[in-house]
This record gives sequence, structure tokens and C-alpha cells, in this order.
Amino acid sequence: MITISQAMLKVSELDRIYRDKMYTMMKVENLIQEYILELDGSRFDCNEVVDFNREFELIIELGEEISQIKTKISKANNENYIETKNGKLSLQGALNKIKYLRDQVENFEEILDGVKASKERKVDAAATSVYYKVREPNFNKKELKKYLEDKNEEILELEIALNKANNEVLIDID
Repeated sequence: MITISQAMLKVSELDRIYRDKMYTMMKVENLIQEYILELDGSRFDCNEVVDFNREFELIIELGEEISQIKTKISKANNENYIETKNGKLSLQGALNKIKYLRDQVENFEEILDGVKASKERKVDAAATSVYYKVREPNFNKKELKKYLEDKNEEILELEIALNKANNEVLIDID
């Protein structure tokens, strides 16, 4: 039995090994053996090749193990819950909510940073009256800032609860 966090670390490590092995297999020069064959039948190898069958089997096994562990993590994320001030959420629900809130906060922060108020004095032609071209946001910036602060606090609360659960919930990956 290991924690969800430990299982995620194991998946990460297996994933790295899987990608490295797959990268090696994808190089054609690792899959073709070159050699010099003399008329008398003697052979001289020009390169080292990957043992395709051994690496193939290993990649298949790694892929299966990664898939099984990820499935068990997903199951644990759907069956275990955290308590927040807004109610009870499954770990998967918390992950979904965090992703949604992060995207939302990022977009609204961009809006907040990009919308600037301005007042520019203008004159169209000589002997005409001066006027001002005014640009103001059509929303309350203070309210939006407060909303973003609240959402950042909610994200932090969810992340802390999720981290705690990931380090406490045990799963069997064998």
C-alpha cells in the first residue's frame, strides 16, 4: 500500500523510462543492423543495435503498469472526499474545480491588467471646442480584484486539502 502521492511519483518515474525507451526505439539507426560481409563469409558489425524484442516487451509492460496505476489513482480520486468550507468534494471534483478556477482567475487577471482607464484631451480642428475622449472599464475593478482574491484563497484551500488527502489516502498498486 502506498499513498496517492507516492503512486503519482511512481507513475512519473515509469513514464520517464517509458518515454526514453520509446524515443530510443523510434530512432531508425537503433533498429537496423549494419555489417560488412566479406566474400569468405566473415562478418564485421558496424553498429550496435537495440534488442528489439526485449525493448518491445519492456515498453508494453511499462505501458500496462502505468495504465494500471493511473486507473487506481483515478479510482481513489473518485472514491475519496475532502471537506471544504463550500462543502464535500471528491478528490477528482477538487482537481476539476482547481483547474476551472485557475483558468478563470488567469483570464480575469488578464482582463484586469489589460483594461486601463484614460482621459485624453482632443481638438478636431482649429476654432472648435476642446473635448475629452474618456475610456473607462464597464465593470468595477475593485469588485473583480476582490473576486480574484477570494478565488485564489479557494484554490489554495482546495490544494492544501488535496495535498493532505494525497499524502494520507492509501492505494494498492500491486
